[in-house]
Amino acid sequence: MTRILIAAAALLLGLLAAGPTSAQISVTRTPATSPVIGRVVRGSAATTFSVSTAGVVTRTSGNAIRLSTTSVTPPTVTISCGTGSACNNNDVRVTITATGASDDGSISRFRVGSLTGATYRTLAPAEGASLVFDLRPLGMNRSASFVLGMDVLLAAASDSGTDTFTYTVTVAFR
Repeated sequence: MTRILIAAAALLLGLLAAGPTSAQISVTRTPATSPVIGRVVRGSAATTFSVSTAGVVTRTSGNAIRLSTTSVTPPTVTISCGTGSACNNNDVRVTITATGASDDGSISRFRVGSLTGATYRTLAPAEGASLVFDLRPLGMNRSASFVLGMDVLLAAASDSGTDTFTYTVTVAFR
């Protein structure tokens, strides 16, 4: 009986030491992909197109030509917290990273639009090639969201056409 109690106590301490589970917090993106800037005729120089958090696409460097002049839908990132006590007590670390760069292009910079449903632990993140920032505890069954803008860099003299760019958003209790 003593061995069973010691084993049960060790298991409970191990679970408590593990901290809050990531199952209590999740992230979704709508749309789930990066903005599609449309068909582009490539130039002789590498070209950067900036997608604002309002969806406006602007060429900021280079000489490629975007054939469309319409805005795009930038992704809205929503972070949702479940029913665990960690949602009330723990800050949330958000990490945004470009992934899957191709020979034709990649995401070179991210920017976060207005945050709703939460507050930053310190300051809003500055633009960057990747972003890491903390939010104050969201609270049980609460969510926060922001729109994500980005710059995409297209290689010089690559194939003309439509490209997609990939990135990840991860969240964890801090």
